[in-house]
Amino acid sequence: MRLLVYLSPLLFTACGIAFQAKPIPQQQNIDTIEQATPAADGFKTFVASQSPQTPWPIDAWDLDSLTLSALYFHPTLKVAKSDYAVALAGITSAGLRPQVGLNGQLSHSNRANGDINPWSYGLQVDIPVITANKRQINIEIAQYQADIAKIMVSETAWMLRQQLSLDLILLAEQQAMQGSLARLQKAQETLLAAYQKRLDLGVAGKSDVLPIRLQHDQSAWQLQQLRLQIRQTEQKVLHDAGLTEQHNLPLNIAPIQLSQILKARFAQSQAYADAPTIQNTALTNRMDIQRGLAQYAKAESQLRLEMAKRYPDLSLNPGMIYEYGDKIWSLGIGTMLNLLNKSSDLWAHAEQVRQNEAVRFYALQHQVIQLSEQTFIKYRDSANLLVTLTREYEQQSRRKAQLENQWHQGLIDKTEYLQTEIQFYSAQQRLITQQANVMRALQEIENVMQKPIALSQRATTFANQQQEAPAK
Repeated sequence: MRLLVYLSPLLFTACGIAFQAKPIPQQQNIDTIEQATPAADGFKTFVASQSPQTPWPIDAWDLDSLTLSALYFHPTLKVAKSDYAVALAGITSAGLRPQVGLNGQLSHSNRANGDINPWSYGLQVDIPVITANKRQINIEIAQYQADIAKIMVSETAWMLRQQLSLDLILLAEQQAMQGSLARLQKAQETLLAAYQKRLDLGVAGKSDVLPIRLQHDQSAWQLQQLRLQIRQTEQKVLHDAGLTEQHNLPLNIAPIQLSQILKARFAQSQAYADAPTIQNTALTNRMDIQRGLAQYAKAESQLRLEMAKRYPDLSLNPGMIYEYGDKIWSLGIGTMLNLLNKSSDLWAHAEQVRQNEAVRFYALQHQVIQLSEQTFIKYRDSANLLVTLTREYEQQSRRKAQLENQWHQGLIDKTEYLQTEIQFYSAQQRLITQQANVMRALQEIENVMQKPIALSQRATTFANQQQEAPAK
């Protein structure tokens, strides 16, 4: 009985923490999503800590400020960070030592053999002993898993930035095309009015007016569709920044001049001058490469753990028994013997997993090399076509200026100048489309290298931070 008195505090201590249910606050989540706004004090503090050079309040939203909004509000990054927190908790769990066992016994004799004391009671402690450094290997596996989860956080942040960058390129293309289409429609209206006047005077026929009217109506429809697309793209920018329209006005997005950005990027093209340069940067800088190395290192540790299981763990069992008046101490030892399986079968699966990770890493490198070549060829061909279209646009611009002077001098008819002006705007639209295509090709190179080169070169911790390769 005294033994139970001594052990009771330990038993009550083990039962001190009770489980508490925590249901998901669905309505609170909805309110948080709808009320998210960049005017919140928490976001202001986040911007000041992550990007002190960003002015506050943010009047014009560029790629960097939109990325900060996504890093703070977007749920995808919250999920990645939560996965990382789970992985960190796994390190603690992997380092826990095995529980010590405690066994007690109580017996009563009828004294048939003349025992001095009819009672027999004893206590035995089971002390597990982990051999072959298995506990440390488990900790290493958990640490590699945490490294993988941390890299996934960076990858998620990078993907958010890439999506915003593509949104801004598309918005800049649509806005530039809207301005060109509006001027084209105005020129078509003037030309249509001139031919309509000729038709009324009997100088021109309906066959002359009909094509111009069809072109005018087509441009008007394209302009209406483009306005809707711009509204949809602005909404997509808002959503990709992690916000909703519930309590947010449309963001004042800083205008992007594609031609000016391309001139600056062409002057700094040494970072992506050829496919080998892109390839070398990608193979050393991409986060999925670092993640693949971490996954392979984890597989190697798992193989080490399986091979360490050749050496069975031990269990020491010291005890003390008071048996019918006698005091007896004992010391036992227990283990598990692998007699039914070959030793190599214990780690055959883990060895195959390691080989699988090696093959996956090879495939990843192969894919990166191919992407480096494909993106460079696409960028090179797009840039060459842009040079050709720029020359055509410049020729149309000179011809337009020349005919405009001749028209003002009365040397040519107004309709001849208007037709040239319409051709000029058509060339301008082709140029705008190709400028956006080149920017998207640059964006693909940026995504392959995972290094900011297209819209921004401001240092960002999630994009430029080099992940160290996990040590084996």
